[in-house]
Amino acid sequence: MRYERRADILVYKGQERPCRTLAWWCTKCGEAIFAGKPLLARDRAFQQLKADVDQVLGPDEVAQVREKLRLSQRRAGEVLGGGPRAFQKYESGKQTVSVPMSNLLRLLARDPSRLREIASGHPRSPARHAGRRAA
Repeated sequence: MRYERRADILVYKGQERPCRTLAWWCTKCGEAIFAGKPLLARDRAFQQLKADVDQVLGPDEVAQVREKLRLSQRRAGEVLGGGPRAFQKYESGKQTVSVPMSNLLRLLARDPSRLREIASGHPRSPARHAGRRAA
């Protein structure tokens, strides 16, 4: 086995994308063992390919929209769905965003003011209680 950077091909739903990858490569069969940062980089590249093929937002695009909405990763997961760690997974490339979540983020990117409507129904939102009167 040799630890070196080689050309690799990522494949998803019949679509291929070249990727140069650092790994332990078998000199006989060409199989590879990925670990550490190179494994994370390869996984992120695969998630980007998957996002492109499925026509959903990729990790960087999810982060850009979330930042535009001025939400922490935790708060985005609470308000928009997916749970407290969902956006950490989307943005790190560990998980691809779903089509519905991608569509929601695209809509909010075009009109961030709509976030108030969504957040107003969330328990930790001050806007939820703004219209109520004291009994």
